[in-house]
Amino acid sequence: MPTLAKRVVGGVLAVLGLVLTVIGLWYATHLGGSGTATFTANPTATNPVLVPQTVLNRTDDLVTVRATPVPGGTVWMAAASPSDAEAVVGKTAHTTVTGVDTRPWELRTETGGSGATPPLSGTDVWRNTVTGEAGRAATMTIEQSNAPETVIVQAAKGGIQTIELTWERKSWFLQAVILALVGLFLLLSGASLLWSARPRRTTTTPEHSA
Repeated sequence: MPTLAKRVVGGVLAVLGLVLTVIGLWYATHLGGSGTATFTANPTATNPVLVPQTVLNRTDDLVTVRATPVPGGTVWMAAASPSDAEAVVGKTAHTTVTGVDTRPWELRTETGGSGATPPLSGTDVWRNTVTGEAGRAATMTIEQSNAPETVIVQAAKGGIQTIELTWERKSWFLQAVILALVGLFLLLSGASLLWSARPRRTTTTPEHSA
């Protein structure tokens, strides 16, 4: 392979390998050996938070929903069918979780509706409910066998400090490690090509007259 081609290919492989290695290590560090991914949102208002089936049922894994009240507050959480949950919330002000972002490990949210939402705990459409108070979070595990399912979180007193969604899949950690190893291989291959294509000094032997 010509020297210039070696340098170009080596540089591309080295840069690509470095990027893949960093990404793989970053994901492996955040996921841990158990492959646990936790995403967080900090609601800024007292509106109820809707976690729809498009988020909860997007994988075949269990999802843990955790809502923490503000100090001195109380949060109420319930699961229901998507149509029932949307009918109860209606057009009142609420926040909807629309997806996740792995870079800051945050939940993407958007607000909609207007007007205060009445207490939702008295409605009889809920499949199961849980309450968190006195510094204790409300936690609910969503099983995919019950899909489709939507979760609603409402502050019964005070406000909602944080909402967390957690997925766990060990294969995610393994995939991150494999990505890092592939990146390391490409990085070393690129470095090897660059080293072999480095400029070499030429030495000349002085001629001695007889």
